[in-house]
Amino acid sequence: MRRIWPVWSFILIFILLLQNSVLADQKDDYYARLKTSWQYMQQVYERLNQQYAEDIDPYPLIRAGINGMLSKLDPYTVFLEEDGQRQLRIMTTGKYGGLGMEIGLRNKRITVISPIDDSPAKRSGILAGDIIDKVDGISTNGMNVNGVSKKLRGEIGSKVTLTILRPGLNEPLDVVLTRAQIVLKDVGYSGFLHPGIGYISLNSFTDKAVDEVKAAILDLQKEQPLKSFILDLRGNPGGLLESAVKIVNLFVPKNELVVSTKGFREKEYKFYTTEDPLLPDVPLVVLVNAGSASASEIVSGALQDLDRAVIVGEDTFGKGLVQKIFNLDRHKQIKLKMTTAKYYIPSGRCIQKKDYGQDNEVIIHDSLAAPEAEGFVTRNKRKVEDKGGVFPDVVVAADSISYVLMQLIRKSMIFDFAVQYHGSHPAWKEHPVIDDSLMHRFQDFLKRRDFQIPCACQSDLDHLKKYIPKEKYPAEVSELLNRLQSALQQQVAKDYERRQTQIREFLHLELVEKYFGRNERDRVSLLKDKQALRAVEVLQNRSEYNKILALN
Repeated sequence: MRRIWPVWSFILIFILLLQNSVLADQKDDYYARLKTSWQYMQQVYERLNQQYAEDIDPYPLIRAGINGMLSKLDPYTVFLEEDGQRQLRIMTTGKYGGLGMEIGLRNKRITVISPIDDSPAKRSGILAGDIIDKVDGISTNGMNVNGVSKKLRGEIGSKVTLTILRPGLNEPLDVVLTRAQIVLKDVGYSGFLHPGIGYISLNSFTDKAVDEVKAAILDLQKEQPLKSFILDLRGNPGGLLESAVKIVNLFVPKNELVVSTKGFREKEYKFYTTEDPLLPDVPLVVLVNAGSASASEIVSGALQDLDRAVIVGEDTFGKGLVQKIFNLDRHKQIKLKMTTAKYYIPSGRCIQKKDYGQDNEVIIHDSLAAPEAEGFVTRNKRKVEDKGGVFPDVVVAADSISYVLMQLIRKSMIFDFAVQYHGSHPAWKEHPVIDDSLMHRFQDFLKRRDFQIPCACQSDLDHLKKYIPKEKYPAEVSELLNRLQSALQQQVAKDYERRQTQIREFLHLELVEKYFGRNERDRVSLLKDKQALRAVEVLQNRSEYNKILALN
């Protein structure tokens, strides 16, 4: 019997043939545009090579072309040479060969901010405030922090000579140090913010992050029962995806989806927890802010989507792009770190914000974007937003730093005073007290340094003062500017008096660090940390905690 095909089947076949024809045309168009683009690139280079006024080194030129091409994509797709590889290893392992000290630019000189405990720098007596004048006899004048860091790092066991200028010493001091393996800790301060409420600050996600967090939790449990817990991811820029999944696994059961990745040219991969959790039932708060990115957002977003933690703080950064490393040269450390996919947390939300590139709307088509109207909910059916990043359940803005305090910090006045004071008072049995006497000493220090806090628009005023005489304005105009400057300067002086409490608090923290170390500074700063204190309140109020997570 002859089969009769329904009319709709012919329509479907026609649509499929038409679609294939369109796709073929699009493919042909793509390759035609690609061919033309390559021809332009080749012709430009050949023309430069043949007729440019100077001899051209091809490698820097091609490298500039590669970097220019990648600049049109996201900021995480980069061309890596040997230095980039070294930085990548430090980021993923937290280990490097060096001296173990944080350095920065203070008063245009490379200055030791803080030596790391149990490092060659610490054991050799390097102090905060020491100026690194020379490295192996080479002056650091005019060098930036990265340039000096490269000179300080090197093969484990090798020696380096630092010429140090120390406040209070008239002569330079030569110190010979032996480079060792420096292990940067992922866990910062850990302790109890309130009886039973444990706290851990996680600074990065290297391959040892989960072991450090586990060890810190076990230490806390030895000290006293852990009734609730705060994980602080503020300022944590991220790291390894595997470490993020393992950190989540400390708080949720095995076989839970934590994150998935998918890209236009890469299939979907899903990452699940694989072990029994260390703290399966302990009430949990995660602290985040605008500096929490990538792996930090996977952890906080997954715990939010699974209704396992209350998120407190400010909106996170919104970095949800997956990178892979591709080797471009088997004989040299030349690689391409390229974005291949995006992160999606359990609710289906994408972490990545939409505005990560420059001018990329012309060349990038987001085929993975979810429809604007699509809603996202947590496991307990709480509504959550899909606008890139993680939005806290409890919003708490951090204290802002006043303009006056910012100027004191920028010009290293508080840092320099703390260094000087510590040098003349080497040992205190108790925490430094910022009384009126100490504040008078600080003000005398500012006078000796001839430091005046400029008004916010000082550069504009200076420009006008130079401009007005040239244009031959009446003298009254210059007089008005002088009066304006005087009034603004008086206002700055009033602001300095009004901000005394904030200045005292920051000076207190700086002195605590000089006498007792970074960990103690972190502990003391948490005593007045609005976001941390709010986290404690949420954990103490079980009714509020349950309501936020829709557990009732």
